[in-house]
Amino acid sequence: MAGAYTAACTSAGCRVLVSVTESFSSKANELVCSGNRTVELLDRRMVDLDMAPLAVALEESNPFSTIDVSYNTLGAGAAESLRKLVASDRTTTSLDVSQNDFTESAAQSLCAGLKKNSTIQELRLSGNKLANSGGMALADLLQTNSALTAVHAANCELDTAALVALATVLRDNTSLRVLDVSRPLAKTIMEEPAAHFSRMLKVNSTLASLDLSKSRLGDFGLQLLAEEVYRAGSSSGLLVLKVNANDIQLVEARCVQALMLLLSSDVCRLQELHLGSNRLCDEGALKLAEIVQSSKKLRKLDVTSNSITSRGLCALARAVHQHPEMAEMDLWGNRFDSAACLAWIPSLQWLKLDIAVQEVDNAYHCVRC
Repeated sequence: MAGAYTAACTSAGCRVLVSVTESFSSKANELVCSGNRTVELLDRRMVDLDMAPLAVALEESNPFSTIDVSYNTLGAGAAESLRKLVASDRTTTSLDVSQNDFTESAAQSLCAGLKKNSTIQELRLSGNKLANSGGMALADLLQTNSALTAVHAANCELDTAALVALATVLRDNTSLRVLDVSRPLAKTIMEEPAAHFSRMLKVNSTLASLDLSKSRLGDFGLQLLAEEVYRAGSSSGLLVLKVNANDIQLVEARCVQALMLLLSSDVCRLQELHLGSNRLCDEGALKLAEIVQSSKKLRKLDVTSNSITSRGLCALARAVHQHPEMAEMDLWGNRFDSAACLAWIPSLQWLKLDIAVQEVDNAYHCVRC
C-alpha cells in the first residue's frame, strides 16, 4: 500500500510524505497529515499537488477510518482529488479538511463527491471560506446524505441565506446529530437565522448539539430557540446548546421566562447550556440563578467571562448547591472576591469546576484549574 503511494508521488513529481508511508506501513486506522500536528508539515504544509497522489493511492486501497489533512494550504485541486476519492470510498468515517484554503468552488466539488458517499459520518470544514455558494452546497448535501452525523462549519463565512438553507433542510434530516455553524458572516438586526433554527428545532428530533456561538444573538434570539424547543416537548433531541460570545444579557423578561419554562419542564432534555463570553453581568446572573434553581436536567453550565461580580457569583453558587443534577460549571473570567470564593468552596467537593480556591494572607483567591 505504501508502495502504491510512493509510485503515485514519483509519477506526479512531488514529495513523498514520511507520515503517510509510516501510516500505511504501521497499519494504523488514522491518517494524520495535519499541518499543526505532523512535524514534517510544520514548515511546509500540504498543497494540492501533495493531495493528488495520496488520493490516487487511497482509491486503490484505503485502510484508514479517519483522514485528517487540516491546517494545510489545500484548495480547489485538493477538493477535486477528494471528490473522486470520497465518491467511491467505503472505509473512511471521519474527514477533516478544516483550516485550509477551500473556497466556494472547492466546497461544491467536495460536497458533490460526498453525495455518493455512505460511510463518512463526521465532516470538519471549519476555517474555510465556503461563503454563500459553499454553504448552499453543504445544505444541498444534507438534504440527500443520510450518513453524516456531525458537521463542523465554524468560521466559514456563511451568510444569512446559507444559514437559513441549512436550517431549512434540517427540518427533514433525520441523521445529523451535531452541527457547528459558529462565527458566520450573517448580518441581520432581526436575528433571522435564530428564527429559522428555532423553527427547525421544533420539528427536528435528531439534532443533539447545536453551536450558534459568535452569531450576534441577543436575548430575542435565545428566546426564540427556547420557545420552540419547549414546544417540541419530548420529541426534541437537543442536549447541548452553545451560544457563546454573543450579545445575550438575560434582561428581557420574555427571554428569561422562555428559558425558565424550558429548563423547568419535565420533558426538557437539554443538559448543557453554554453562555460564555456574553454580557450577563450581575443582573443576568441573578436571573440565571433563578432559572438554574428551577431546572430539572441541566448538568453543565458555562458562564465564563461574563463580567459577573460577587453578587451574581454568590447567587449562582446558592442555586447550583440546591440543584440535584448539576455536575459541571465553567466560571473563569468573572470577578471573584473573597465572598464569592467562599460561596463556591462547598461545591468544590462534588461539582466539576474550572476554578479552584486558595487562601493567601487570610484572603481567598480564585485560580484557574
